[in-house]
Amino acid sequence: MKNSKIFTVVLLLLLAVSMLVTACSGGQAPASSSEPASSAPAGIEPSGTEPAEAGKVERHTSDDNKVVTLNGELKAMETPVLLTSVGQSADVSMLDALLKKIGAEYTFNTTAKADDMGGAKTIIIATGASSKGLGAAGISADEEKARGKELLQACKDNEVTVIMAHLGGTSRRGKLSDEFSDMVLEYASGIIMVEDGNDDGKFSDFAKEKNIPITLVNKIADCIDPLKTMFGK
Repeated sequence: MKNSKIFTVVLLLLLAVSMLVTACSGGQAPASSSEPASSAPAGIEPSGTEPAEAGKVERHTSDDNKVVTLNGELKAMETPVLLTSVGQSADVSMLDALLKKIGAEYTFNTTAKADDMGGAKTIIIATGASSKGLGAAGISADEEKARGKELLQACKDNEVTVIMAHLGGTSRRGKLSDEFSDMVLEYASGIIMVEDGNDDGKFSDFAKEKNIPITLVNKIADCIDPLKTMFGK
């Protein structure tokens, strides 16, 4: 009986101490370690997009299935063809190299304006922002947007088919890159892209909504076969 009383007294003392500690701390729970960082590291442009949820976007391509076209069939383009850039990323130069490899006939002008279209019936526009590329071209992002809008409006006015190419994968996603891509998408009749750049479903969802074909490739090198089809090779 005596031991029981001692145990009760000790328990009450522990409870009193616990209540005193809680009152002193203000009853606040510790800060959550999952709180997001306030900003991106200096010099790194925020992506402007939230990471895709696991399993949210179905992947169509793989090492065994390198090229997949959705919402239609990949067909030969009407010629003459003009290749240009909106965003001045190195992706346009990679696409130029691939086209040379298959012996395609086209005009290449990274800063083409409406007056430079030269009777083109199809224009392939590689999208993706590069501060280095913009600097080398001697133009600002705003000037590039203005040039792109003028060129795209000329395509619409002259019934020139616009094909958007997005070859840089996740490295060509981000706030400014997406702004350039969105500009071109509104005029696009088709899309060809490395599927890694579509991990959030942005481009495939747009293609489905607008009912335009989108050709997804597993890697940049896998563009060869669809480009041959597009140029009737």
